[in-house]
Amino acid sequence: MQAQLKKAPVSADEVQQVLNTTGQEELLQVIVAKLQHGSDGKRPVPTTDGAMRSYHDGLPTPKEPVSNPLALLADASSAAQPLTPSLDLPCTTSGGPVLLQHSVYASLGLQLSRHTLEEGLSAIYDTTLPILSQSNYFRPPDADPSRDVGPDLDPIELGLLSLEDAQNLFSIYFVRLHPINGILDPILHTVDYVRSRSALLFTWILAITAQFDHQSASYAKRLRLHGETLSRHVHTSGYKSVEIVQGYYISLLSATPAPTLSEERSWLYTSYAVAVATELGLDQVSPSNTLASDSIMSQQQARNHERTWLRILLWERATSAAYGRATAFPESPLTRNIQNWWLHPLADSTDKDTCAFILLRRHLADLHHILHQQASFTHDNPHWVRDLMDSILDPWRITWLPGCTSKAVTPSLNISTAFLTYVYLHNRLWMLSFALNTSTIHSHALQEDCFTAAVQCCTLAVHDLQSIGEPLYCLLSPSWAMIAYAAALALRLFPTLYDTHADDEGELLGLLGQVALQLEKAGSTPSHRIGIASVLGRHLLSVLRAKVGTGMGPGVVADSGLHFSSESGLVGSSCDPVLGSVAMGLDEGFADVFREVFGPGWGLGME
Repeated sequence: MQAQLKKAPVSADEVQQVLNTTGQEELLQVIVAKLQHGSDGKRPVPTTDGAMRSYHDGLPTPKEPVSNPLALLADASSAAQPLTPSLDLPCTTSGGPVLLQHSVYASLGLQLSRHTLEEGLSAIYDTTLPILSQSNYFRPPDADPSRDVGPDLDPIELGLLSLEDAQNLFSIYFVRLHPINGILDPILHTVDYVRSRSALLFTWILAITAQFDHQSASYAKRLRLHGETLSRHVHTSGYKSVEIVQGYYISLLSATPAPTLSEERSWLYTSYAVAVATELGLDQVSPSNTLASDSIMSQQQARNHERTWLRILLWERATSAAYGRATAFPESPLTRNIQNWWLHPLADSTDKDTCAFILLRRHLADLHHILHQQASFTHDNPHWVRDLMDSILDPWRITWLPGCTSKAVTPSLNISTAFLTYVYLHNRLWMLSFALNTSTIHSHALQEDCFTAAVQCCTLAVHDLQSIGEPLYCLLSPSWAMIAYAAALALRLFPTLYDTHADDEGELLGLLGQVALQLEKAGSTPSHRIGIASVLGRHLLSVLRAKVGTGMGPGVVADSGLHFSSESGLVGSSCDPVLGSVAMGLDEGFADVFREVFGPGWGLGME
């Protein structure tokens, strides 16, 4: 061993130190010290502070790629650089096999021949064998990656609107849309800040806000078209930033539906936004958010990352449930400690709702799993689904919506509270209708519970849209879809429950007709806007007219600039981002509208 050490890239003093060493244990200590602490071969005197630093440095941080195979390879590639020999040595292959001749080495109990191991060691030690390096592949990402900014992308530079108009739209966004969207920070996301970081986010804030502003009709359409162009450009170019995730998120929530299903890209952009967020590590707790010594800006940036992940996760979870992939809730250190996340000193007012949504989504995932398990069992209680669901959701409801029960709802003029109420009631209805779709036992009781929940959703929608009015028109697309679905479900279930003639449906038809009118108004105000609510409202009205025999069947829909097809032969999993899949045998024309908006195969059932 001492003879072989003379061939190693060490200094003369180091060789002499080894030659003067007696005893195997002492020799190993010298070698280990050299490997751990460099060429001096000296052991530093341990100190308390040094030990603590060493301990904490060795702990995996949220950004370390321990569970990311490719990132771990990249990390190993960087760590290997300091091991490059500092002296020119003759090429040799003898160093490898000699390692296996040592009397003491760590045995891994490998079921491999000695020849195989020697061959592997020779590949490492034989520097005559060329290596076609792919180091660039594992190069860490640039500290300052390219951004989607520039005069050819900026809507102001392109002359789509003035800076003054942009500042005005930003103010409107944070007053009207932010209480529901909740992904931005009003203090951080100023016009200058957003404009300097992402044309996609900047444009979609302007474009979506202009759709709801009566004074912005002159440039609303061109902003929307520019936003659609940027969405395609950013996806094709592969830009990645937290602002890209935010831009896609805002563009998806209240977007105008594509002219045809073949042009719909919402699912593509959802997947890309989630992938970018994951790659950027937004799902991890930001260290800056836990250190009081960090600057206010650093803490704001940290919460900006966390908030973005939580909101895009909510959208992705709803989408996954819609496709029939309602898997276990993907927990992370951030979501596991979400209960008090909204109490941070720099929290935005919408962060409380974000916490409530995350906790509700977690309960829904558990409830979905339990319903799957219980559906095949016999239950003495005919209302077992309703009671089970309320027992799981009631603790959440009491905490976050004390004015709401399964039997009565106290309307709220607060937009955020109203939106949270809709999400709760709509998901409760979805769970009931899911059970109705999977169970034939106690079906009449399940139908009663579904009908009651559907009527409750419709009644609250009419009340709020009449009393709150236009401030509520910026609800998200899934909320409008669920209101329309509740109306269609109530219409479907009424005859089976009451076994009455058409003349007995007067009160229900009056309610549903009012739902249709309110939807149409919500989606077409201001006059330059074509929202999904108006599409659903017009179609619901045509379904109701067909029901009473006016000759205006479901195929006769007021011209909305959209194209529907009842012969499209669409197949796949269900795709309503909030509703999920409920094969209720609803009017096929109405189902086509949902497929147009939420993707192929809406309403074809869940596994």
